[in-house]
Amino acid sequence: MMLAREALAARTESANGWMQGTPPGRTVRRVIDGLIEIELVDRSMTLAARIFTSVLPVMIAASTLSSWHLTARTIKTQFGFDPTELSSTSGAVDATDPSFAAFGVVGLLMIAISGTSFARALARIYGKIWNVPSINLRDAWRWLVVLFAVALSSTAIGLASELTSVRFIGPPLAVAGEFAVWMAVWTLSPYLLTMGTLEGRVLWATGALTAAALTTLHVGGRILLPRITASAQHQFGSLGLVFTAISWLFVMSVVIVGAAVITKALALDEAYIGRYLRGPDAVASERSAESLPENDGSHHQ
Repeated sequence: MMLAREALAARTESANGWMQGTPPGRTVRRVIDGLIEIELVDRSMTLAARIFTSVLPVMIAASTLSSWHLTARTIKTQFGFDPTELSSTSGAVDATDPSFAAFGVVGLLMIAISGTSFARALARIYGKIWNVPSINLRDAWRWLVVLFAVALSSTAIGLASELTSVRFIGPPLAVAGEFAVWMAVWTLSPYLLTMGTLEGRVLWATGALTAAALTTLHVGGRILLPRITASAQHQFGSLGLVFTAISWLFVMSVVIVGAAVITKALALDEAYIGRYLRGPDAVASERSAESLPENDGSHHQ
């Protein structure tokens, strides 16, 4: 219903300028306006900082309960630095020690509670894009679920990368596995953070677009990141690894925010794509709303 009202309002806008003359042009204009309105650079930088300070600690803490080597490899390929290089001088820790495992569980819970700032920042972004109310404390569990979903996706992606060892079809199978993981995460996240107000088709479109962009970015990162990281580490040492990670996280955040904005613009499209994403109920509501003035006028006659 919410998208139906916005789509109806979008069709009644005046067609000024060449970009407003056709439905595709108006969709492009909505994308541009949406990126400006959401303040893409500022929001993406904030989100990148939250990932670095909230999601990465949860990934590292959760690795004490699973496989550190798998998590470390995923962090290196996804975020541009090898965490083992930062901790190599701190000495080995026996993760099988019961006291360490207990501390890992308690520490993970403490880090998760303090690390919900990432999910809260993402919820504010989705709230502004989709015009949905903020999450209250009663639904704070949604922040935790999103935080863990994003953090633990690294392990799932690491497992998917193991598929490269499959003969002949290994690499494309690994890419497909990574896409599936990202799509699940970025379909679930907007669903939870918008309180389930979005249509199912819109959620799937957001997940698919975000997953496609992140998977493509990751494939490119496998080529670019090793060179960029080596250069930064040579010039700035360990601090260079942090610079590289923040920069790469910023690019990823641009993808996450931009995908949501583009999906919103497509959902308001007047042609087939928009009607499909809004669903038959929303389209029926739009037609009903459009016919009201005509019906009212016929009654007066």
